[in-house]
Amino acid sequence: MISKKIISVMSKDMDPKDNENRMPMKVVDRPTFILKTREGESRAVSPNQRNGNKKENDSQSAMATKLTDPRTVVTMCAEMKSCIKFMDENMQLCENPLEFLYDQQDFLVVGSLGAQGVGKSTILSLLTSNYAPDVFPVQSLSHHESGANCTNGIDFFVTKNRVIYLDTQPILSASVIDYTASFDQKKSPTDFVNVETNLELQSLQFAAFLYSVCHIVIFVQDWFVDPNIVRFLQTAEMLKPSTTNMDQDYVEYYPHLLFLHNKAEVQDFMPSSIETMKDFYNKVFASSRLQTHSGLDMSSTSTEGQLNLFLIPEIKPDEETLIGENEKHLIEKLRMKIHGVSRSAMMPSSLTEKNWYHYVSKVMDAIKKSHLSSEYGRLMP
Repeated sequence: MISKKIISVMSKDMDPKDNENRMPMKVVDRPTFILKTREGESRAVSPNQRNGNKKENDSQSAMATKLTDPRTVVTMCAEMKSCIKFMDENMQLCENPLEFLYDQQDFLVVGSLGAQGVGKSTILSLLTSNYAPDVFPVQSLSHHESGANCTNGIDFFVTKNRVIYLDTQPILSASVIDYTASFDQKKSPTDFVNVETNLELQSLQFAAFLYSVCHIVIFVQDWFVDPNIVRFLQTAEMLKPSTTNMDQDYVEYYPHLLFLHNKAEVQDFMPSSIETMKDFYNKVFASSRLQTHSGLDMSSTSTEGQLNLFLIPEIKPDEETLIGENEKHLIEKLRMKIHGVSRSAMMPSSLTEKNWYHYVSKVMDAIKKSHLSSEYGRLMP
């Protein structure tokens, strides 16, 4: 039977219509044709093989998805060139910053606090100078002549390294009193008749807000030291709302507080002067729960237990002197210290950037509705 089949095939191949030149091509093409038929035909496959192939394909597609998703998130991160409004002067949260926040947990929040004209915006602009020049607007000559401040509410900027900077309006600013007296603004139920009382309470609320939502709060001042400002910081710590009362094992969150002296003179850098400043802050904030000894200082190495004290000389952009080079070195050291600080959890559950924004909204509502703030405002003279 086998011989017959071979004869029949050979007879078919040796058709007289085909010439001799095409016969070798048919001999070569025929096995190729048979192989294609075997690949295309449906053959019985065991269930284990079928499921195994399916699992292989699913695992490969899942691995491809895992590999491509982080890349997609990184490429979608919008790069900011200037700050935007995070909260207005009436303590209303803006929605625009939400477009620049993402669902990832590796981020750092740095806020600035200080009186008018001490250089809060300047310091933050120097810290973000690697990403864009003059990110936060600073006071111009017109601001100095009119006595107005250039930051109202809170300004927002996030870097590519996911560091969020918050620049607040000046605390206890006389220009805010003038603005409130000149324009008829809608008052909340916690407002009082006395304008100065409203101003101080609003400044305390801004400070308590930063204590709740920032990993680091930079307290900027241009001279040493105002006792009223120190009392202000202590009062804001008292008015800070509790993070949670549900978990008894959870330790209440408090941020790192950095004392930054801007526009420092040459004599301020003397070891005796620095020791005097350290001794003062150690005594005043001895009972504070704020993290004031995190190693955010001017030393080259970060050592836990060192007071968070940093001095920046006066900025002279028109003069390229040795002081300017030292200033750049200090700013770079300050940036590295800030980026390397330990980050405590703000609440028992982990927060992503977007969840942090919603947490911010809840904190602000809690501060506005706080009975402690209302009672403190009524007791103020």
